[in-house]
Amino acid sequence: MKKPTQALTLDLHGFKTSDVEDAVDKFLVKASSSGLKRGRIMTGKGTGAVQKVVIQYLKLAGYTWEFEKGSNTKENTGVLTIFLD
Repeated sequence: MKKPTQALTLDLHGFKTSDVEDAVDKFLVKASSSGLKRGRIMTGKGTGAVQKVVIQYLKLAGYTWEFEKGSNTKENTGVLTIFLD
């Protein structure tokens, strides 16, 4: 059976830092069980506080990630691509 190729997306715009870890945890469980190879987490840029919490969580949980690359191959530092495989 062929695995889907699109990625699930979690949009954290408007989230408080105290709510981020729980949202990311639930998202990663859902994304991992979906059979997809990648997920996207939109942190936005703002003050960087939400992104800092997300990156720290991903590092502690052992996930590999990178900033999303646009069609012009320029990094979009407001969106993280998470590798699930």
